[in-house]
Amino acid sequence: MPSCKILYRGIVQCAAVLACTALWWSVVGSTPASGQAMEGAPERLAIFLDCGWCNQTFIRQEMTYVDYVRDREGADVHVLVTDVNTAAGGEAFTFDLIGRGVFQGMDHTAQFTSEAGATQDQERRGFLRTLQVALAPYLIHTSVGPRLALQVGDGNGSVDTQPADDPWNNWTFEVYGDAWANFESSQQSLRARYGLSAERVTEEWKIRLRPFFNYNFDEFERNDETITSTSRRDGFDAYVVKSLGPHWSAGLFGDVYTSTFSNIDLRYRGMPAVEYSVFPYREATRRQLTFTYRVGGIHVTYADTTIFNEISEVLPEHAFNAAYEVTQPWGEIDIGVEVSQYLHDTSKYSAEFGGDVEVRITRGLSVEFGGDVEWIKNQLNLPKGDASLDEVLLRRRQLATNYELSFQFGFNYRFGSIYNNVVNTRF
Repeated sequence: MPSCKILYRGIVQCAAVLACTALWWSVVGSTPASGQAMEGAPERLAIFLDCGWCNQTFIRQEMTYVDYVRDREGADVHVLVTDVNTAAGGEAFTFDLIGRGVFQGMDHTAQFTSEAGATQDQERRGFLRTLQVALAPYLIHTSVGPRLALQVGDGNGSVDTQPADDPWNNWTFEVYGDAWANFESSQQSLRARYGLSAERVTEEWKIRLRPFFNYNFDEFERNDETITSTSRRDGFDAYVVKSLGPHWSAGLFGDVYTSTFSNIDLRYRGMPAVEYSVFPYREATRRQLTFTYRVGGIHVTYADTTIFNEISEVLPEHAFNAAYEVTQPWGEIDIGVEVSQYLHDTSKYSAEFGGDVEVRITRGLSVEFGGDVEWIKNQLNLPKGDASLDEVLLRRRQLATNYELSFQFGFNYRFGSIYNNVVNTRF
């Protein structure tokens, strides 16, 4: 029906014109009628790019018309960048632009999504292009304003949308493998891991199937003695998660596992779960507070008889997890608590609390600290007998313990010039 196709193209073209018009007014709509810069606006825009993992050298080389400051206190715009992996294996970057000083209250958000097969150059150029567009509402008020121009692509491949007919039905697959080896006259070492993952992620479902394999080998020669040690850790884990709205999710988790280190010959586990998110899931890149509860059972066969004289047993178990993550202009917080307990004997449990906190105290000064503490009362898998010296030194056997503790603390203070526009890559 040609007339329908013509009508459809007309609707699409009208929509494109309206979208471009909206973009133009979002950039210049707040500009004074006289065309002059906003009163008090800087000649050159100073930005604080809050993205430690970005290719900032490339960005500074390409965007020479703004000043880059090393602290948000000296910035006109604080650009806070967060990212999350996409279902297809790419990355979704969220740019939160926060106006400061004369631009106070001028805040907005932009997004860029890289494809799974994108090269490093393609990703950094897409990142740069999004950043340039996102800064336009501020640049229009500076001396750069009269030189700004709007350029819109022809739409051929410029917009990523989910195809109506996806032959893979949202499934993505990854095969991985790597190995490390070291050979000397008196010792040899080998580490290898390989596996496969299959994932399907939609707005309603999240599914993963992942078999994995790990192998370690060490051989040492001491006097006339040769010490050989091997260990394996293999398994298969899977989950199915169903969205129940902006705050609730339900799922089923399961795994099959074997480990020489943990004295596990074969273990099967299945656990239904439910999760509640205080904030809507769409805000997860900036903040999230979640509570998760799982309950299920385990069937395990041990490689050696345990200290409780068991070679095989069924263990009912439940677990609770709470996690809080936030990324804000003043820093980041990532803390969580997890408690698991065997239902047949409630005295057998483990409880872990840990997290990391980074806070910007004042201009140039930031502190970070974190740690983990775990109370361990559920080591039912420990084998009888004492571990040999080789097993202890090479960490080939799990040892009895009541707790595990680790912590770290650090600070960073930088002073001097607040500008870091210059790029020098020599040596």
